[in-house]
Amino acid sequence: MKKKFMTLALTAAMAASMGMTAFAGQWVQNTTGWWWQEDNGSYPVSQWKWLDGNKDGIYECYAFDSNGYMYADTTTPDGYTVNKEGAWTIGNSVQLKFAKDMQNESGSNDNTAADNSTSDNTVYTNEDMVGTFRINDENREDYFEFMLGAGDFIAAFYYDTDGDTHIYNFSKVSNTKYRDSSNSRNLTIVDYDTIIVNDRTYIRD
Repeated sequence: MKKKFMTLALTAAMAASMGMTAFAGQWVQNTTGWWWQEDNGSYPVSQWKWLDGNKDGIYECYAFDSNGYMYADTTTPDGYTVNKEGAWTIGNSVQLKFAKDMQNESGSNDNTAADNSTSDNTVYTNEDMVGTFRINDENREDYFEFMLGAGDFIAAFYYDTDGDTHIYNFSKVSNTKYRDSSNSRNLTIVDYDTIIVNDRTYIRD
């Protein structure tokens, strides 16, 4: 399947974890569409599945119909948006998981998109989020620089596509959610390397 290659700087630890991740299966196409075929010949039906089809250690989430064909460039029956390559998107941002996060998760990864989104099981502190996060969109160049705020707050400089700088102060709402009420910005921590601000995904630089 022709999937976009995203330019991301992966750490040595990430590279090591990739070696331990099972990369079974492959994309297959016929005149009707695409499906994911496991090495044993089985394929997902009527479900969502996180897949790393190009073996880069980054997983995207795909939905499959009752015949096993991937939904593409549409809204799925359960109300989620997928792009022309079939990946689950929020706004213009493809939703991602990393190999190390897949290894840390227990149970099946074959649920709905909502089930695969961020939960409040993991606690992230403002110290965890210090760093630079760049937009996951090849057509944009905006990014956030997160710093320690007072108490549970996360302070942030946001550099937009026009070169302007904005200052945000995100207050903790839950273990993975923060909000800057004065600027109507919601911050969701997907994992240590991935955040969503409103409907856009940003990746740790």
